[in-house]
Amino acid sequence: MDSRIVNEKAEAYQGRVLRLNPSLIDELGLIKRGIHLKIDEFYVSCFPFDLSLGKASLLASLSQKEIDFFRNLAKRPHKLNLNFKVPSASKPITFFVLSDIVDFRKPNAESPYCFIDVKFKETPFALKEILVAWFVQTDEGEAFFADPTDLPVPLERLGDFFAHPHLALLREGAVADRLRILAMSKRGIRVFGEYSGPPPEKGETLDFEAPAEEGAVPIRGSCTEFTTSAELPGFAWIGIDLVYNSYLVGRLMRLFVQGRNSPST
Repeated sequence: MDSRIVNEKAEAYQGRVLRLNPSLIDELGLIKRGIHLKIDEFYVSCFPFDLSLGKASLLASLSQKEIDFFRNLAKRPHKLNLNFKVPSASKPITFFVLSDIVDFRKPNAESPYCFIDVKFKETPFALKEILVAWFVQTDEGEAFFADPTDLPVPLERLGDFFAHPHLALLREGAVADRLRILAMSKRGIRVFGEYSGPPPEKGETLDFEAPAEEGAVPIRGSCTEFTTSAELPGFAWIGIDLVYNSYLVGRLMRLFVQGRNSPST
């Protein structure tokens, strides 16, 4: 992306904050190993919990005694080290973000974890480019998903999304860890397989995990169908209306929008 465009959009996206989760970490290309905040000559291992173009909240494991010690060193800027895998580079890129420490927060005194809130003195262009690209992609994905036109995914293209065509249901009191995908579209998924436990109600929010190269992908939707099989006791069909999912929408857009395929092929 042109540097002028990146800088213009970075200004527009200043107020946007990403709360990182495993799926988003993989999509951004953030490498967890090696992230640290260098405070004077000390290296504090940490990980971004919230990340934006101008600041971050870093999760670290520090005792109250350590917090008090580092608070005394927090009057001048320190260096946050970040590592990313980006499509344009064959090797991970590493850069330092000169940052002011705003606060140390320990929500639970009994927990070893605390948050280190930092404000960037100047955001490196590489980080601007990564986050701006993500925000642009998210806006485009949300607009694509909001369009009511449904787009069926050919079953032979499920490999573009998942390592194998099965979902595991995550529901208390229920066991259904290998539900085969029978149909999938932009708006919903229908599965069939062994199911034990109380049946979900229509409209109930259901959570699944799908296998992918990046690891387990969370999928959420509203239950539209739960039908048991008379011929196969213990088996059921489950249908869901999907909620927005950046992982799925990104791949749906590549399938239908970016010329790799179309609904009619």
